[in-house]
Amino acid sequence: MNNVSANLKIYFEEPKWICEYFRKTGDEIEVCKLFFDFEPVSSDIYKYFLKNFNNLTFQKSKFNIEKSI
Repeated sequence: MNNVSANLKIYFEEPKWICEYFRKTGDEIEVCKLFFDFEPVSSDIYKYFLKNFNNLTFQKSKFNIEKSI
């Protein structure tokens, strides 16, 4: 069974707020970017993920993962 972890990064890049959701499964990292016209608070993001998680589109990340020996 693969370990799965997730990371959420939110930042402002004129003119929008960007939310990057990273998920790591095994040796693979995928990312989904969301754009907000307003500064999202935790409850906004939580509601968005509850409503739309199954419709999110993930792309393979360009980050490399090195295995520890």
